[in-house]
Amino acid sequence: MLQQAAVEFNLEPSDYFPDETASERIRIRPADLRAFSDRFNQLCQDSGEPLFPAYAAKYVSPLTFSCYSLALWTGNDLLTFIQDACQYCILIGSPIRLKHHTTPKGNSELWVINHDPFNDISKVSDRGFMMYVATLLEMIQQATGGMDNLVLKITRWPFPQALQPQFELLMGCQIKTGSPILKICFPRNAAEVQLKGRDPNIYSVAIPPLRQAVSQLESHDIILLIYKLLDNEPNLKAISREKIAAEMLMSVRTLNRRLAVLGSSYRQVVEQYKLEKALLLLSQPNINLTDIAFRLGFADLSSFSRAFKSWTGHTPTHFL
Repeated sequence: MLQQAAVEFNLEPSDYFPDETASERIRIRPADLRAFSDRFNQLCQDSGEPLFPAYAAKYVSPLTFSCYSLALWTGNDLLTFIQDACQYCILIGSPIRLKHHTTPKGNSELWVINHDPFNDISKVSDRGFMMYVATLLEMIQQATGGMDNLVLKITRWPFPQALQPQFELLMGCQIKTGSPILKICFPRNAAEVQLKGRDPNIYSVAIPPLRQAVSQLESHDIILLIYKLLDNEPNLKAISREKIAAEMLMSVRTLNRRLAVLGSSYRQVVEQYKLEKALLLLSQPNINLTDIAFRLGFADLSSFSRAFKSWTGHTPTHFL
């Protein structure tokens, strides 16, 4: 995608992405990620186009991400697309995760959650995040044959304000700021839209290798494993790293070391989990804020409100 976009902007792709053997491409090391990030940012800069990642996203195709994109393109309807995009997203976007959420009114939302550990090596830049979201939007548009009324809700627009209308036109969406979490919002009944390239035969072939690959990755994804353990707790008041480590059959020292390799920590993981859980609970009808505070392990509502504001910039009441 980046190579094709480079050509569009009269740049030589090999200056940024020299030919590599297949064995080199599959080895993902911190140095590789840093080098790729540097080349990616240099390419964006040399293009002279602030929205270069969005232009690159236009080159996505059903084969760009192998079985992942092929399955999304050939599913039966948009709901299947959304569900599969979330279920198998670990294959293309760590530390970014996708979550399907249904509003009380029955509308579908695709939440884009960044589990970025905030270290210099793996940090997802604004440009990188733009390319991820733009690629997702373009896949939706291509798979459905084009959708109107897509809304992209974000916390803030991280680029010059004059570029926002250009991005909206390019990706066929409307941007609304002030959301505590980035999400793509679909119009009512959009999930029932049949996909343009639906093909049950191709879809049935693409899914098994996806499931196998995800199963292998998830078994080694320590953050996801912690999330699953936290999901099993009725409330988080009594949870501790000692308990989590014991349930994962490892020492606290090993748990800390494995998280440190990712540039994260136990506290960061739990804080991110609490934010996601709070957003899910707050989106439910007739929710009691005191109950949410209790389930998330806070001593009282005021403690929860302060924490929520530190995460999102707004109070839970404002979010409601």
